[in-house]
Amino acid sequence: MRRVPKAGTFLPRLAGRLMEAPASRWETTDESRRSTPTRDSTEASVLLVDDNPANLLALEAILAPLAVRLVKAQSGEQALRQLLGEDFAVILLDVQMEGLDGFETASLIKQRERTRNIPIIFLTAYSSDERDVKTGYASGAVDYLQKPFSADVLRSKVAVFIELFRAQQQIRRQAELLRQQEADAREAAHRAAHYIAQLQTLSSRLGEATSVEQVMTALFEKGLAPLGATAGAVCLLDASGQTLEAVQSVGYREEILRRWRRMPLDSQVPLTDAVLHERPVWLGSHEDWRARYPEQEPQASNNATAALPLQVKGRVLGAIGLSFGQEHRFNEDDRAFFTAVAHACAQAIDRAQLYEEEQLANERVRVAAARLQVLAEASDAFSAANRDLPSLFEAITQQVVRHLGDSCILTLRVPDQQLLETVSVRHVDAALQERMYQALAAAPIKLGEGLNGRVAQTGQAQWSASTSLEELRAESQPEYFIALEHIPIHSYLAAPLRVQGRVIGTMSTARSTPGRPFSREDLRLLEELANKAALSIENARLFQQQQRDQEELRRRTEFEQQLIGIVSHDLRNPLGAITMAAGLLQASPGLSDRQMKAAQRIASSCERATRLIRDFLDFTQARLGTGIPLKRRAMDLDEVTRHVVDEVLQAHPERQVHVESGGDVHGEWDPDRIAQVLTNLVGNALAYSPPDTPVRVRTHGEPGFALLEIHNAGTPISPEMLPRLFEPLTRGTPTAGQHSRSIGLGLYIVQEIVRGHGGTVEVASSQELGTTFAVRLRRT
Repeated sequence: MRRVPKAGTFLPRLAGRLMEAPASRWETTDESRRSTPTRDSTEASVLLVDDNPANLLALEAILAPLAVRLVKAQSGEQALRQLLGEDFAVILLDVQMEGLDGFETASLIKQRERTRNIPIIFLTAYSSDERDVKTGYASGAVDYLQKPFSADVLRSKVAVFIELFRAQQQIRRQAELLRQQEADAREAAHRAAHYIAQLQTLSSRLGEATSVEQVMTALFEKGLAPLGATAGAVCLLDASGQTLEAVQSVGYREEILRRWRRMPLDSQVPLTDAVLHERPVWLGSHEDWRARYPEQEPQASNNATAALPLQVKGRVLGAIGLSFGQEHRFNEDDRAFFTAVAHACAQAIDRAQLYEEEQLANERVRVAAARLQVLAEASDAFSAANRDLPSLFEAITQQVVRHLGDSCILTLRVPDQQLLETVSVRHVDAALQERMYQALAAAPIKLGEGLNGRVAQTGQAQWSASTSLEELRAESQPEYFIALEHIPIHSYLAAPLRVQGRVIGTMSTARSTPGRPFSREDLRLLEELANKAALSIENARLFQQQQRDQEELRRRTEFEQQLIGIVSHDLRNPLGAITMAAGLLQASPGLSDRQMKAAQRIASSCERATRLIRDFLDFTQARLGTGIPLKRRAMDLDEVTRHVVDEVLQAHPERQVHVESGGDVHGEWDPDRIAQVLTNLVGNALAYSPPDTPVRVRTHGEPGFALLEIHNAGTPISPEMLPRLFEPLTRGTPTAGQHSRSIGLGLYIVQEIVRGHGGTVEVASSQELGTTFAVRLRRT
């Protein structure tokens, strides 16, 4: 028999606290539930089911510390209605209730898919036998509590299920978020795959582009549709780097293109901003445009705008501008795709520019190589004939006709006159060439008149890609035109012959065949040929003048040297007679001291004159190329040295000369000439050293050589004098108290004598070490 609880017997300990439960937590009717604001679906709720309101108040008081939402139902039917609208963490279900009891209510709850897994805790105020407990668990309960029960135990059990519910809700939220992320990822992957496919197609087309125009075509054909743009333009920086120029566009009206064809970087528009700040500009609507560019009204048809810089290797080449017919919210995928397209275009443009530059460079190299080949061939031809002016003139005109035109006229300025004379004419037709030369050679050109006269006067080249007989008649002197009127000329060039800023003539060439006009490259080649020709002509003139001057100098020098030789040779006989007479006078008895001194001065002067004549004869023989004559024989260098030193000391008894010797100094040399070398060097050392200092002479034998050194102290030879010390007619400054009567041939003759023996003579001079002449004689 069903047991019905009596009012006032359930949980008497909590009777005083029942009315203190927060009234705001009561939700017992459908009306009250409907009036409750929509709550977070993740909030944990507990359903309290009991047909006794006092029991419900007691349960609410027990569970109040858990701070969870409590929903109350006073019958099984009411509990089922609550379960239709929301999920609960746990259900506290009274067993004994009017209508549906707890077991029946639990059974219905477990039959429903949504509520099957909600934990149910049965509560009963009557003693329960084993059969009731089994029935409760069979109905799906997770626990079965008999009243009175511990409030802490109930809170603990409910708290466990609340935490479990919250964990389950967290797992559900994460699963839902994961499902949403997976869906977003699938959509993004699909969109990315579409973008990648479009980018691959565009990259393939861009990879085939070899010019900037082809890059633009590929972009507009394969890039605008995937981007969704209705119009686009590519703008590149000009050479100054301060202005954007629209190089190609599609979809824009002509009046818009005229307005924005050139954009200074200081103008406030998306394209210039993209270039200046090196980052894209995204304007998804007219509002975005007005917010960023309040002074510029957007185009009515342009509802969204994107401007992307063209960057490659840290350089900005320009920018791409895109216009959209509809508002466009550029998401991350769109921006990444647009940026990738701009980067691919920048790389393609850079490659195309490099390719075009390479082609131009290759063409320039080819042209330069061909020009260098022509110039090298012309230089060889000019060099082969540069010592003969008529041959050089012929070589110049021949090279011009060979490499440029059908004819060539070479003119030179007449010295001290305002005229040009024709010095060479060449034409591919020999008969016309002869007629041209006869007419032109007889008609000097006045400076400033006619083509060549103007070129010679102004120094500026002339070029005509196309001309006529009437134009030539108007530009030429009458007699000059007579020579050309029967020669068809369709294009001509004329260049000045310039040397060191002076115009010395002109070089002109013409083509007689129509359809073959001269180009600026041809004019540059003619100017370079003219420069080489002018230099060759000037060099030939200078060479010929130098040859004439050298020949004149050679004849004059040879005459002077022969004259010196003749005079010196003829003076030896009278000097010999004077010397002999002076000797006889000195040997005569009864001479007074005055007469004896006079005879000695005569003898000394004759000796000095004889040495001078000997030096002059040696100098003449050396300069005429015959060389100083040598008579070699075996000799001892040390013996000759001591003999010469003794002779020198007789003339300078107040001086000291120390002689040192070592090793073998024998060889085959000319003893008289070696004595002459010693005399000049020792005399030179005495003349240029202080009187109180000795002169040291040293001979030393070496393998294959004999060494002779003469050293003196005193003022060193100046660095300026050392390089030309052995030149003829060069003299140093003698030491104070000394007098030098040398004419400056002594050291020159010393060097020539030593060279004649196959040896060398060197000098070293310094303040610390003095001056040393070192003569090295090769043994024979």
